[in-house]
Amino acid sequence: MKTAQSISAVLCGSAILFLTGCDGDLKKVQAENEALRAELAQLKARAEVEDQSGAARASELRRLQADAQDAARLRGEITQLRNTSKEAEKLRAENQQLRTENQKLRSESATASAAPPTPAPAPGTFPRESWTFAGYTSPEAALVSAIWSMQQGNPKQYFDSLTPEEQARMSKVWEGKSAEEIAAKHQTDTSKITGMRVLNSQAVGADQVVMSVYIEGVDRAEKVSLQRVGNEWKFGGYIREPPKP
Repeated sequence: MKTAQSISAVLCGSAILFLTGCDGDLKKVQAENEALRAELAQLKARAEVEDQSGAARASELRRLQADAQDAARLRGEITQLRNTSKEAEKLRAENQQLRTENQKLRSESATASAAPPTPAPAPGTFPRESWTFAGYTSPEAALVSAIWSMQQGNPKQYFDSLTPEEQARMSKVWEGKSAEEIAAKHQTDTSKITGMRVLNSQAVGADQVVMSVYIEGVDRAEKVSLQRVGNEWKFGGYIREPPKP
């Protein structure tokens, strides 16, 4: 009987110890669960904060993108306005130039209307302002073309206006001289001439004309020869009396 009581007492004590130990483990588990719940709550809170931060960053990014698009659009508009301004300035300058030219033409037209017409030169008269390259279709045209070439300082054109005999003579005169030197001399020789006037013209055969020409400005008369070479008239030079012995 005592033995049964002892065993019962031992079993009871063991049960009490077991229950005591289980109660401690349970409390430990409960504590761990509370800690896990707290940690989970912190993680959720942090996730919510991060979500809010990410949304804010996404919103800021969208705003920056919109600002960049607006800036690009504004730059395009500014460039277009600058180009339009430059084009307008160019048009204003062209308009001003046209107005100036129009005013000049009006002034010239009014002056021309008020001034008496310039009389045409008399036949056989060639004032300096009328000199030009007249070609070689007539003795007078050949004479004007030759003196115009001298006045322009164009030795080659002058050489082309000469007869073959006069070309040979001038080649010897020009020996050792540069084209610039010849041009300068021609321009000097013609600088004081204000015009030419044909006093008379005499045909010598079918292919030569001798002219008496009065050279105005230097006030002297000369005789010159014009000869037909092929289908053209060319200047044959001055005809001067040989010096008396």
